Amino acid sequence: MREKNIMLLHYITGILILVAGGIHLSTVFLLSPYEESMKFDSSPFSVMSVYRNILLAGSLEALLILVAFHGFNGLRVILQELHQGRTYKKAVSLTVTVVALALVIYGTRTILIAHQLANL
Repeated sequence: MREKNIMLLHYITGILILVAGGIHLSTVFLLSPYEESMKFDSSPFSVMSVYRNILLAGSLEALLILVAFHGFNGLRVILQELHQGRTYKKAVSLTVTVVALALVIYGTRTILIAHQLANL
């Protein structure tokens, strides 16, 4: 991808993080009593009930992907500003991409495990 398109995606993910983060915080903290939303039992507003609801679990997955792309792309841009050279830029891009994908895979695994545990 061209750098122009990657930066456009970076800006779009920043805006989407604000929207998705706002929706997440409002559903978890503002629509339920705070004490209820911090419990791990089977009450209707507990942490595990967030994972039980497929829409909320999906929004967590979307937030994970958005934050991972936005954060690691920002790190990639910063690291590429430190040095110049085609080989260095390719190595930084590849390394950051692999680490970001590993983080998303691990986060997805965590969400899926929590979803399964919540449905027991």
